[in-house]
Amino acid sequence: MPRPRRSRLQVILDILATLEERGPLPLSRLATHANLPYDRLKPIVEELSGRGLIEIEQQKSTLRAAITPRGSQVLHELRRLKRLLEDLGLDL
Repeated sequence: MPRPRRSRLQVILDILATLEERGPLPLSRLATHANLPYDRLKPIVEELSGRGLIEIEQQKSTLRAAITPRGSQVLHELRRLKRLLEDLGLDL
């Protein structure tokens, strides 16, 4: 049976949570942990970087992502929103 498709917001929550839990990661490892193909992850990561939620830095030939303090705050609020919605019987 196919897995249900995640919403864009759930994907963002998964990316931020992965970076908070595991620390800075190369984008290829982040894609694996967030269960996304690399080509789908990269534009989302670039958008999150543009919004100041994560930082991307080049290390040799590898791009690494790390959550920012603002990203941690947004993650906390998203988790709170998710719990509220679940309490109301709704999905994120």
